[in-house]
Amino acid sequence: MKRAACLLAAVAAMATTAARAETHRLDDSLTHTVPPHVQMQWRPLQAAADGSGAVEAWVRVNVRLDTRAFVQRSGRVYLALERDQSSPVEAVWTSQGRLQPGRVVSGERTLVFAGVIPGATLDDQLNMRLRAQTDWQSDQRRLNFHFEFDAD
Repeated sequence: MKRAACLLAAVAAMATTAARAETHRLDDSLTHTVPPHVQMQWRPLQAAADGSGAVEAWVRVNVRLDTRAFVQRSGRVYLALERDQSSPVEAVWTSQGRLQPGRVVSGERTLVFAGVIPGATLDDQLNMRLRAQTDWQSDQRRLNFHFEFDAD
């Protein structure tokens, strides 16, 4: 009986922890790209043969996330790239050090920060390479990135 009570308490504790781990979309309205509009360029034929995309562009992303609601809370920040009807886009970036370098593909999210949120904003600069397949239509396509916070 005592063993069952301990097991029940452990399961309840895990359920409470899982319920606390909520995903919150962060306000990134002060984040901007340089240049503000990017035109994809054809990659050389031999470079595109590696299968990672036929067109690419480079852009600098000045990230400024509003983290006031989470100051001194522990958790993880993710960069998400929403999927659209076209073929996937791959984004690969380096950072200035506050956020982690990484890679994300349309429809996924990837970890860019883990730990205690230090202040009201989380700022960094990402140098990002975007790659897509030949069906890319730059005059009709908009990439939808956003940031999410999962509290511990």
